[in-house]
Amino acid sequence: MANVYLTDEAYARLKAAKKEGQSFSDWVKENAKPHIDWDQFVGCCKDMDIDKAMAEMKKERRRYL
Repeated sequence: MANVYLTDEAYARLKAAKKEGQSFSDWVKENAKPHIDWDQFVGCCKDMDIDKAMAEMKKERRRYL
């Protein structure tokens, strides 16, 4: 567990954005976009043909939207 300090404005926005009964942690986990390691992602596609690589990229994009 960690303490996070927010300005009053940031706290008000976060409080307004989360759903009733939803914790701040749950909201952050649901809405904060994870970092994508592009070197790892591109490396996994090096032996794919272009159609398979494009399909994989579209699949990955949908995960983060």
